[in-house]
Amino acid sequence: MSLASELSTLGLVPVLLWIHVKSESRQDRQEAKIEEQRKESEQRFEAMAKGWQKQLEAMIEKQDAKESELRDRFDKTVEKLDSQRATIQSGIQEDVKALAIKVEDVVRFIARPVR
Repeated sequence: MSLASELSTLGLVPVLLWIHVKSESRQDRQEAKIEEQRKESEQRFEAMAKGWQKQLEAMIEKQDAKESELRDRFDKTVEKLDSQRATIQSGIQEDVKALAIKVEDVVRFIARPVR
């Protein structure tokens, strides 16, 4: 009986080795599949991140263009107001000079000797 048990044990060793090798190869295939999925996921994420970056750059560029346009409009408005202010100021100065001349004429008229 001991010889029979040893033979059955010896027959079991190759079966156990075969099971071990099969499970190792299956585990290797699963690990390779998981690694491939991880790489694909990483590539998809990088592609999305690049897409987001492009969208963000486009938005920033659009905002910069709007800001530049707004600055130009503001500068033109300020120039127009400065021009109007200068025109009005020179008009007021001319009116003040004209009034000063009239006041001097009135003062001379009043101050003239009576005959």
